[in-house]
Amino acid sequence: IFEGHGVANEVIRAYKDAYRDGTLTMRAGLVFSPDWKTAGNAKLGSLIESWGGWLGEPASGDDWLKLTGIYANIGRQPGDDVRASASPYTGWAGFNYDTGLPRERLKEVLIQCARNDIRAVLNSNSPGVIDLLDEVDREVPLKGRRWVVVHISILSPRDIERIVRMGLVLTSHTNSNIYKEGHTWQARLPRERQRENTPLRDLIDAGVKVGLITDNVPISLFWPIWESVARLSRVTNERIAPEQSITRAQALRCATLNGAYLTFDEDKKGSLEPGKLADLAVLSADPLTVPESAIRDITADMTMVGGKIVHQVPNG
Repeated sequence: IFEGHGVANEVIRAYKDAYRDGTLTMRAGLVFSPDWKTAGNAKLGSLIESWGGWLGEPASGDDWLKLTGIYANIGRQPGDDVRASASPYTGWAGFNYDTGLPRERLKEVLIQCARNDIRAVLNSNSPGVIDLLDEVDREVPLKGRRWVVVHISILSPRDIERIVRMGLVLTSHTNSNIYKEGHTWQARLPRERQRENTPLRDLIDAGVKVGLITDNVPISLFWPIWESVARLSRVTNERIAPEQSITRAQALRCATLNGAYLTFDEDKKGSLEPGKLADLAVLSADPLTVPESAIRDITADMTMVGGKIVHQVPNG
């Protein structure tokens, strides 16, 4: 599990309870979702410095549960304040809605994060997020820190060049930006820029680590795997920027080994190799050979974590 939006304290406590009780059956690298309004007018730079001991890398925890970095946004939408007013109830996803900060205040936070080895996770939906990270990188180099940008959408060649230079790790949101809303993204772009929508092929060719995520809509990771290959719009049934399609093997790697890279665990999980943790899934079909349209319907008949069966389809 890697929750790119971060998780609020109530969710962290739930994971810790399951960990303590021995009922946790999945490995989780959780990102902290800060509730900035609790800081009032305090200088956030000093606050971040004090967080270095428990949020800095290497992450606190073990192979089952660890806390790695913080999530933040540039600014807020009106709806964010409405949702944040329901605190401590954090809604269906379990993260705080009060994570947005004015640009200059967030820049101060990010610089202090870099100085204190706290990894930052930002949302590509925040306008100018690559520009802001570029400014932070000029103050404190980000290469090697594996800072994350989630929900990538439109990325220009210049954006990709800077992503490579800063060593950023990305996660896509193909459920939205390709399958559900890809046609609207394409309508906003001039024809010569339409290949910039979720440019997985260009990113992989540039050596960028990209992980696949579901955003829980739908929950199965085989939908993003299929979308990364087929790139079909559910509205027009046309392929969205088809030149950015990746192979099935590449999509599987993004979903597995690159997911492990997100949590600094590529030497422990993400592939079946001697010496790695015995985490694996027995699938209902072979994703490399089934008809392309059937990739999204694949399920796990059995899953093992640490060599122990934690899920099995009856009579499977």
